[in-house]
Amino acid sequence: MNHLTLYVMGISCLKCVTKIEKEIEELCGIFSFKSKLPKGKITIEFNPSLVSTNNIVERIENQGFSVAKIIQKEERFVLFD
Repeated sequence: MNHLTLYVMGISCLKCVTKIEKEIEELCGIFSFKSKLPKGKITIEFNPSLVSTNNIVERIENQGFSVAKIIQKEERFVLFD
């Protein structure tokens, strides 16, 4: 599972957040979506084998918003016998 933090320009109200959230949650592999107003900060947990960061950013930008900054963290699990 990967954690993606995006700073999105143009988010000014809860209606904007809801619009983005609906669009992102339609993608396969999204586990969670959180946002903070008025910073435009969105945090998404997703499965990178099912959806890419580019897919997520493209969906947001297709809604008329601009992604200003992307911070991605990858979680790696090590299994021991």
